[in-house]
Amino acid sequence: MRGIFGREGRMRQHRLALGSAIAATAAVTVIYAMSILFALPLACILVLCFSAMIAFVCMAIRILKDPYSTDKTFDQYFYQDRDDIQRTGKE
Repeated sequence: MRGIFGREGRMRQHRLALGSAIAATAAVTVIYAMSILFALPLACILVLCFSAMIAFVCMAIRILKDPYSTDKTFDQYFYQDRDDIQRTGKE
């Protein structure tokens, strides 16, 4: 089976896209906030609260593991909007 298996024979991991992870976390958080406003039963509110926390942790892990890289360095673009405090990288 070549379609879903990698070279090593392991199944490929299907990861949630970064934008989808952020949108899902925002949706769970909004639903949680709305559940408090509409006075849902305490059990529902607690489940949604726990779900929002789990979604937030998963989103943070997904953001931190994102393979995005850039050629910009901190020394070149430090306080780019202010000429009086720019760094030259020689300090």
